[in-house]
Amino acid sequence: MPTIFPVIRYRDAHAAIDWLVRVFGFEQRGVVASPDGGVAHAELAFGPSVIGLSSAPRTVTDHPWSRVRQGVYVHVSEVDAHHDHAKAAGATIATPLTDMDYGSREYSVLDPGGHLWGFGTYDMSGGSGEPTIFPELHYDKGDEAVAFLTRAFGFEPTLQVRGKVGDVMDVIHGELRFGRGFVMVGAGDAGAETWGDLRQCQHVWLPNPDEHFARAQSGGATIVDEPRDTPWKSRGYYVRDLEGLLWGFSNYMPGTITNAG
Repeated sequence: MPTIFPVIRYRDAHAAIDWLVRVFGFEQRGVVASPDGGVAHAELAFGPSVIGLSSAPRTVTDHPWSRVRQGVYVHVSEVDAHHDHAKAAGATIATPLTDMDYGSREYSVLDPGGHLWGFGTYDMSGGSGEPTIFPELHYDKGDEAVAFLTRAFGFEPTLQVRGKVGDVMDVIHGELRFGRGFVMVGAGDAGAETWGDLRQCQHVWLPNPDEHFARAQSGGATIVDEPRDTPWKSRGYYVRDLEGLLWGFSNYMPGTITNAG
């Protein structure tokens, strides 16, 4: 089952749920309302993979998840051991190990690029099968990011494409596995016209990107890059959702290429 799940906080989470279902074709699995009428937690599935979704707080608090629009949650069964390993490796613990009221035991951590991660025993999997959603994170230094994710979190690098970043060679596209899930990382010029000031993108695998593109376009999504073929024999496009967050839809499956050459 998938083990890595993007976590997104929307200003209007109810509208975002309706939009993601109608325009992108997600399936709503459940919504837990918050006392103020927002969304405390919702899960939307695309095949066996799931995204976690909630309302962004009106007022930023000291809690680290109130200060970010996007993050990544990873399901681990032995969360205490994972926490101790990450802490010993120098990870910055953002929230300590906590037994949550919904039955999970989890903690949060900031990586050197400022991305917020949650690790816990709660499983958001939408079912068995190959994962279909893969977060991509942008870093200033790709080599350092890959080394940290490997050393502190136990990720396994499967592909590293290197290129010139300024005056040095660095990882411009990397893929790392954790269980059945993948996360992608990159450094250097992420493409200002595509990414803007964002540091996270959700990539979704599907068999027919052109068909999905037509659906997204007719639904009012902001098209960033129209469908095109890539050198690695896939086809896909980039789009922004109703609150400007970036998504990529393609028929490329991480883990299918292990040698950049």
